[in-house]
Amino acid sequence: MIKKIVKGTILFLVLFFLFSGGLLAAETKETTLSQAINLALENNLNLKIANLDLENAQIDYEKTKANNLLTESRYIELQGDLDLLQAKDNYSQTRNEVIIDVVQKYLQLNQAKRDIASKSKEAELEKNLLEEVKAQVKAGHKGNLDLLQQENKYNNTVFDLEKANNDYHQSFREFKLELGLSNQEEEEFNLIEVDYPKVWQIDEEEALKKAIENSFILELWKRQIELAKVDLERAEVAASPELDLRKLRNNIELANLNFSKTQKELANSIRKQFYAYKQSINSLDLSQQNLNQAQENNSIIIDQVKAGLKTKNDLLSAKISLLQAEYNLNSVILNYYTAKLTMQKLIGQKIEEGEIE
Repeated sequence: MIKKIVKGTILFLVLFFLFSGGLLAAETKETTLSQAINLALENNLNLKIANLDLENAQIDYEKTKANNLLTESRYIELQGDLDLLQAKDNYSQTRNEVIIDVVQKYLQLNQAKRDIASKSKEAELEKNLLEEVKAQVKAGHKGNLDLLQQENKYNNTVFDLEKANNDYHQSFREFKLELGLSNQEEEEFNLIEVDYPKVWQIDEEEALKKAIENSFILELWKRQIELAKVDLERAEVAASPELDLRKLRNNIELANLNFSKTQKELANSIRKQFYAYKQSINSLDLSQQNLNQAQENNSIIIDQVKAGLKTKNDLLSAKISLLQAEYNLNSVILNYYTAKLTMQKLIGQKIEEGEIE
């Protein structure tokens, strides 16, 4: 038991100095969210593939245009447009997904650091309480069962702290690989905290309008309608059988129905995401209020400790509450950016890395 306590105490002290910046402050490089996004955009393999596919699609489009100068076939022109549109949309979607993924993981890592700080204070508090129980047992005011229960509580907090620290470093290693960094280079760098966001303003109708204007799938169905009409015109000129003509007319109707169905589904997705976005904004305000209250309470406890009205353990409890409030706000900021970026992706807006911070 003593070995466990000693081990936990040593772990706590090491983590305390690490996260207070006492050991690595001079050596640690700082990285902003924008820098992390730029690294991922430079090194992401899926984005490189999508970019080359887009280049090839552009080449094929130019070749098709050149070959179609003599025939002037509307059908060939539409088919070439579709292939290029598909490649452009694929690149845009891949790029947006890379940015969203980096933002989420960057904020999750900062959240994990706050969690470690909170668990460090919890371990410190439980250690203090353990020392108090030991003194009370020695004085005959408490029994060995009380001591055992407090030892278990302390050991559990040390275990949780160690697990949180290990999870953080594993996630950090994975994040570096996503940015295109090997685990041998840039062994450690600080992720700069993201400020409280400046809320992006958009209303539901504007979002819906942009989504319809920029939707690749709707544009795809428009072109499919045109292609189906061209097919029918060619068949009519060639005096095709009535059954074949009926099928081609059905194809036009099917393309129109699919266009309407896609438009309704898109509108429903926008409304759902807009609701989620508005809720994330409301949560931002509430979490900021809770943090302000925790900060005020912490200041009061500090003054009361100085005046001899509260103990150091009371101050630790207040600090833990403050760290948890900061953690909760960070979690809400993560949800806000996820909701916002998902909305931007849905309406077909290009996500700019500089607007995140």
